[in-house]
Formats: sequence, structure tokens, C-alpha cells
Amino acid sequence: MGLSYKPEKAYVGDVIPYYENGRYYAYYLHDPRSGKAGIYAEDTTWYLAETEDGLNFCSKGCILPTGDQTTPYLNNYTGSVIKHTDGRYYAFFTAFNDLNDEYRVNGKSVQSVMMASGDSPDRMEIRKDFRMLSDDRIYEVYDWRDPFVFYNEEEKCYWMLLCTRRKGSGYHRGGCIGLCKSKDLLSWEYAEPFYEPGMYITMECPEVFRMKGRWYLVFSTFSDRFLTHYRYSDSLSGPWMIPYEDSLDCRSDYAIKTAGTEDERIAFGWISTKLGQCDEGPWEWGGTMICHRLTADEQTGLLRLSALDAVDNHFMQGTQPDMKAVNASFDGNGLSSDGLGAMLHEIREKEFMIEAELDSSCREFGFFLGTDSQLENGYQIRVANGMLSLDRWPRKEQGLYQWQIDGDIPFAIETVRYLDPSLKHFHIKVIRSDDVLIVYLNDSIVMSTRIYGHEYGLAGPYVVCGSIDIARYSLRLPEGDR
Repeated sequence: MGLSYKPEKAYVGDVIPYYENGRYYAYYLHDPRSGKAGIYAEDTTWYLAETEDGLNFCSKGCILPTGDQTTPYLNNYTGSVIKHTDGRYYAFFTAFNDLNDEYRVNGKSVQSVMMASGDSPDRMEIRKDFRMLSDDRIYEVYDWRDPFVFYNEEEKCYWMLLCTRRKGSGYHRGGCIGLCKSKDLLSWEYAEPFYEPGMYITMECPEVFRMKGRWYLVFSTFSDRFLTHYRYSDSLSGPWMIPYEDSLDCRSDYAIKTAGTEDERIAFGWISTKLGQCDEGPWEWGGTMICHRLTADEQTGLLRLSALDAVDNHFMQGTQPDMKAVNASFDGNGLSSDGLGAMLHEIREKEFMIEAELDSSCREFGFFLGTDSQLENGYQIRVANGMLSLDRWPRKEQGLYQWQIDGDIPFAIETVRYLDPSLKHFHIKVIRSDDVLIVYLNDSIVMSTRIYGHEYGLAGPYVVCGSIDIARYSLRLPEGDR
């Protein structure tokens, strides 16, 4: 069993999670990748996978099928699910048809919001009498998607947040989170933008929720960086504070949305695949579903992502492996080196967790995965200069000249997670599950990404110019691999 969820013969796009009575309903965009090479998110429907722990899923199949070329919902994209006071469930989703002139404005296809409803969260029918477009007055007509609907207790009405753009704004900075209001979920009034920072092309998959007395706003962008960002505030009306590290994960875990309670939620996202299933390939749209525990620090307001209990339980209590020093000295606890040194042990499994607790007094430290006894090849998880990142050796196939090894790319920049540079104590979990790599740091920071090579070989901690004191180190395996 892998740690990420993938449907048979298809891939996971944006996840639309809904929580009720201890059960998570993970609706997601089901992409069969049935089109031409390089074309994604065609023939996209809503599928449902249910879970109680974020690791073990039960597939419920297609929930919102697409229409045909005569309907506005030739493709079904992101939205949200809400339970009305009448006990019925309502799904709001993005409809798109780029093959029919009827659904174009000035010759360009437009997105619209449509609705489905039903008596249970796993059985809903599309309401063909409901279709909502941009007002083309406050908001431009072309970007109008990803409706997130929730009930605003203060105003006693429903609010809908949307990924859209201010009409008449510049292209690169005009993205905003739009706002519409309704008393009955059927008739909607257009309001001024909910959030308009003047920073992005668009702000996809918006969501708000409340935890520990604060409001949190989550959205995803693809302009300056592919990331899921968050903001926090004491009020829905703002101001919205931007934390030092304002992303929930790195580039490859995109369009994160959450579901749960005011005390604890699960963050659902998708880890992108790479073209050709190789490290050198460009990132693709869609991949496999991944889940993290999400909590809020009551004092600082910062969100924290950590491993789910089900993931911890999946890797039974480990053992201290036999380790050998390479260009380093080790006295039983302290690992030190004047240059680059490591303590290595064998990895024979495709799924494992390395858990370590340590204190750092060095320029850089981290972990090798799938390396050799000379540290020539493999992955390198690096903690340096207030950053957590992933590196790979070799970074690419060397060119004609010796210097053509991507020496000006110091690590996989899309994996960077920013840390408090004053941190000295670290509790780290490094998880590999087939081609998925997840690193949890201090039960607050996560780096999830895709890796395709160096499956076996040697692994272990390393240090650059200094030392680390290792209080605990173990290799943890699934129960069946012991």
C-alpha cells in the first residue's frame, strides 16, 4: 500500500474534500489523460474516494459525470460541497466547454458555475437549470472558477468565493478572490472581491475555514511560483496576515484544500507526476492524492503540517541500522566532518521511514537516499541557510565539457521550504513510498515531491563543516517488510 492514492488507469487532479461525522469525502478531478500528448484535464469528471484516516481509501466511482458537446459541462472542474439546513447536499463546480460557440464570449470559451444536489454525499445529480457566469462588471468574464461555498454565521447567508480577476485590471497582477452572496443557494448577488492583494495572475481553489479562534484563507497560484498559500486573520473582513513561510507545501503538492474540525483538519493535495516518469522530465498536471495532518498554533497563528497517525502506524517501530562513517567521525552520538561526511546504512525496500532527532552545529546537514559509498550519486535532502530542499546527484547527464553538470542550480528550487534560520533542534521524518518522497520537519513543515531513481543503495545523515548530535535514529518499515 502506497501513501498516495491513485485511481485505476487515471490520475488525480484538484481534490474537493468534505468532512462529516468523522468521515472525509475526497471528491477529486478524475483525469484519464485520454487526449493528445501534453494535453491534460480533458474528459474530467468528479470521482469520490472516502476515508477515515487519510491513508486508507474506499473508491465510490464517478459522482459528477460530464455532459456532451451540447452542454456547458463538457468538462467538470473544481468546486465545493456543502450540506444545506434542509438536509440535502449541494455540489458547486466549474463547467467548461471549449467546443461549442454557445458557451463563448467574443469567440473565447468561458467558465461557469453549475450545481448538483442529492440526499447523500455520494449520490448527486447535476441541476441543468442552474448556471452562473461572471457579472462582467466587477469581474472579467473569462476567469470564473473553483467556487467555494460556506455559510457565514454573522451575515446569516451563504458566501461563494471564486477564482477570478478584477475587470479592467492588468493581466499579471489582477487576480482576486471574488465574492457572491445568497440566502438560498439558488439566487446569488455579486459583491466586491473578498481578497485582492494585487500579486498574482489568478488565485485558484480558494477556501476559508476557522481554527483556534482565527480565520484562514487558502489559495493556489502558478505565476511567481506553483504553490498553495495561506493567510490568517481575526475576522473574515481581514486584514489578512502573510506568514514568513506562507505556503503549505512545495511546488509538486498543488491545489491543497482542507476538511475537518476547528481543532484538526486534513490537507488534501496532489503530487504531480513528471513526463516520462523520470526526474529530468517537466512537471505534469495531475498525479496522486496525498494527505497531511493540519493544525494551527494557537499562539502564533501559524499552520502546521505533520504526518497523520495512520501514516505513523503504517511504519512500525523501527530499529537502529548498522551504519558506517564516510569521511566523518562518529562517537556514538556526534557526527562531525571538516568537509562533507556521512553515516550510511543499506536500504533494501521501496517503502520506508527514516526518523531522526538531532541538534545541529554545522554549516549544512541532511540525509542521503540511494547513494553509494563515495556519495557520488543519489538524492540529498538538504537543510542549510534557512531552507529545506531536495538535491540530486548527478543533477543531469554531463555535457561535452566537465562543467556542464548544472552547477548553477544548487538544488531543486521548486522544492524549497523556508525555515526559521535560528533553528538548532530538529525532529525529522523522511518517507519514501515508491516514487513519492515526503519530509516532515518538527511536526510543522512538510516537503512532498516525486522521485523516480536511486531506489536502493545507501542512506543516512550527513554533515558539512561541523557536527550534529543525534539523539535518536531509526529505520522504520511497514509491518509486512520486516
